[in-house]
Amino acid sequence: MEIKLVIVILVCLSLVGSVAWVLPTSVQRAQAKIRQLAMAKGLKIRVGKHQGPREQGEITPRSHLATSYGLPRPRSRNRVVGIAAIKQATWEIFKADGLNTKGLPNGWCWNCGEGALKAEQLSHLARLIEQLPNDAYAIGVTPIMAQIYWNEKATPAQLDDLENVLKELVSQSF
Repeated sequence: MEIKLVIVILVCLSLVGSVAWVLPTSVQRAQAKIRQLAMAKGLKIRVGKHQGPREQGEITPRSHLATSYGLPRPRSRNRVVGIAAIKQATWEIFKADGLNTKGLPNGWCWNCGEGALKAEQLSHLARLIEQLPNDAYAIGVTPIMAQIYWNEKATPAQLDDLENVLKELVSQSF
């Protein structure tokens, strides 16, 4: 009788353990909530490999799995197209101790597109960087969309700040 009871208890514990292993953690649930709110606001969420800038003392830059929230640029008739558009409007900055820091706030460096922005655009960008959540670590702008890379450890209010920065990047001439 005791052996059967022990076997039944072990089987039940094994089932409970399997179910608990499959359930999302509290961090994963919070990320899902933030992503769901972002998609409802029209933001595009991408998860993929991303290569950062070469930091001081590094031979090769690091690449890692990154999550970006983006907002597509509106289509306009007067928009520059083709290679000229890519050269004109593509740039990316990182929160890192990189080598190319010209015109950026302390702790930020260029990954690509250094010199693509004018002085007034750089000062506007510095103000936008101050509005970002603390865990945002990169901003990228292309002719197609603006993206912000972050670790998604935020509240819905911080998501609103991120959305406002993306809207500024898309609507202004960055």
